Amino acid sequence: MTMRSFNRLAWAVVAGVAVTACSSTSLRVGGAPDASVKNCVAAAARELRVPPGSIAVDSGSTPRDGVYTINLKVGPQGRSAVCTTDENSAVLGVVYKRPE
Repeated sequence: MTMRSFNRLAWAVVAGVAVTACSSTSLRVGGAPDASVKNCVAAAARELRVPPGSIAVDSGSTPRDGVYTINLKVGPQGRSAVCTTDENSAVLGVVYKRPE
């Protein structure tokens, strides 16, 4: 294998990995399982009475074992909301954050 063909192979592998990463449908945020994120979006749409498409996942965290906090942006104004789930991805609550 020549250096030129090795470089082509290496770039092809890198490009393939990049395409795979970009096309992933994973919603994993801040350590929260995908199911927690999806359940939060669905619960926020229901509780806050907005279409699911108007909810964007902003960030997430795991403040303590088994409880996940997912920050959401709601509506065209991007109003902040927070959703919490347990270790089984069951939604514990969804509330709007107070403006700062």
